[in-house]
Amino acid sequence: MTIDPGSTRTTVTLFGSSDPLDQALSSQLDQRGCKTHSVTVATGWLQSVTHAIMRLDTVAGAEAFKQLADTPAPRSHVVAVCPETDDVAEYERVRDLCRTCGVHHDVALIWHPPLGTNAMAAAAASTTAALAATVADEMADHLSVGAPAFVTRPFTLESGGH
Repeated sequence: MTIDPGSTRTTVTLFGSSDPLDQALSSQLDQRGCKTHSVTVATGWLQSVTHAIMRLDTVAGAEAFKQLADTPAPRSHVVAVCPETDDVAEYERVRDLCRTCGVHHDVALIWHPPLGTNAMAAAAASTTAALAATVADEMADHLSVGAPAFVTRPFTLESGGH
């Protein structure tokens, strides 16, 4: 996407950890005309945020998401990103928190395979790139903050073919 100099670009706050996934997310968002503001410490939810990606496997993302549940305004578009888990209690805890946030915010949850567990670095990099593309698409497709809602979006390696 070509962006005209001086054009207004949506800022997406990325609650994460400055790892390869965050770097890939920033790159993908930039390609879609969005600026990125990274938060890597447990500051909690920032009242000025209207577009956010929250990595629930990071301290910054988990803390911000907990506080978002108690923050009714301003309405925000949030993409929560979480590694898949076999722990039923953890799975339900994350979904319940998403539902709670969805009362006041537009929330999409994307579960993904754990990153970095692949035996080959190339496979891990491919999964990271595909996940970043999927998450950036979800954010870019909803730059106008919608009505309060909660939805789970699928992620497969085939869906990230960018």
